[in-house]
Amino acid sequence: MSEIIEAADALEAGAKRIGQLIATQNNRATDQPLFAVQQKRIIGGMDEDYTDKYSWVRDGEEVTDGDEIAEIEAHCEEHFTPPDGCAKIGYIEIWEFVTACFTEQGCKDYIQRDGHNLNEPRIYAYGSYRNAEFQFVRNLLLSKADPVTTDCDVGVEA
Repeated sequence: MSEIIEAADALEAGAKRIGQLIATQNNRATDQPLFAVQQKRIIGGMDEDYTDKYSWVRDGEEVTDGDEIAEIEAHCEEHFTPPDGCAKIGYIEIWEFVTACFTEQGCKDYIQRDGHNLNEPRIYAYGSYRNAEFQFVRNLLLSKADPVTTDCDVGVEA
């Protein structure tokens, strides 16, 4: 029986901690935000008509040296074609969803634990408009938080 009580106490403490974070966090001007970790994904092989981002590839390897890139581009301007073994590969960058959290701090904790597996992770706040399930759970967690005093509350009498 004590294990059940301990589990219930841990659940209550966790809900209160998350609720407190919800009550005090910056919601980024979003009503009831769902915070998400995203990572950058690069999709290569795009035609130049569909992107203005590109990389140079020489003999199957991406060219990253600025002088070498300038040399290839100068050759293209002079001869209207890349040097032998070189190709201009277009790409786009998209932001891919990784995981969702009730709080921005939850996202920060996730990135700290697993960010080494992500490509340029960032935190994004999605709206939860008309998402009754998410709003219900978020409000349930928020109800567990201690009352918060804000600058607006100071000096106000009931």
